[in-house]
Amino acid sequence: RDLQASNPAAKKQLRVGLGSRVYSNSLFSEIVRFFDGHPEIEVSFFTEAGMDFLTALRQQQVDLVLDRLPAEDYLARQSEYYSLPLVRERQCVLMSHRDERASLPSLSIRDLQGSTVISGLENSAEDRQLREVCGRYGITLKRIYRSDGIETNMNLLRSGKGIIIGPESFAEYYGVAAVPLAPRTVTSLDFICLKKNEDRTEIAALRKFLVKLCAERAARRA
Repeated sequence: RDLQASNPAAKKQLRVGLGSRVYSNSLFSEIVRFFDGHPEIEVSFFTEAGMDFLTALRQQQVDLVLDRLPAEDYLARQSEYYSLPLVRERQCVLMSHRDERASLPSLSIRDLQGSTVISGLENSAEDRQLREVCGRYGITLKRIYRSDGIETNMNLLRSGKGIIIGPESFAEYYGVAAVPLAPRTVTSLDFICLKKNEDRTEIAALRKFLVKLCAERAARRA
């Protein structure tokens, strides 16, 4: 270890893509704590909201990603990826606290008829899924605001410019209202890497750490 510490070139390099769910579930400081205890690993974090992280994994721009895995219908070449759910939470309709629907116990997809929705950039996985869902349920939206930045999206939402379909943990973290979708829909924060890399020592160590941490948190909440 002394040799590795004195020779930065000998350190293992790990590039980690972080989705917004990492922050809303209060995991970032714990991830940093893990790397504090592993000085042999040199870590780089990637937080670009508009990044196509699956392509980035294939092109070896990142080594692993902590984010939501796209639905199977939107996941090309899914056999190449290893994924493991870390945190499961309800999917909600997120909105400004001033929205008249904010006090409702639940909303269905069909209740979004005529709404303004805030989404990812055109032709992103998020945008394609939104358009497919609207087509399936015959929903006509008033308009769509698109952005590749979560802060821009949340600023639009807090100012009452539209709604977002997202995880329950976003509500407290971003200071917005969350009305659960009905029927109940669950989404997850996943540990994602290429299958061929899942047993790399540094990747497996971080996965073991996060699985134990998230399991302990879930047990305390139960």
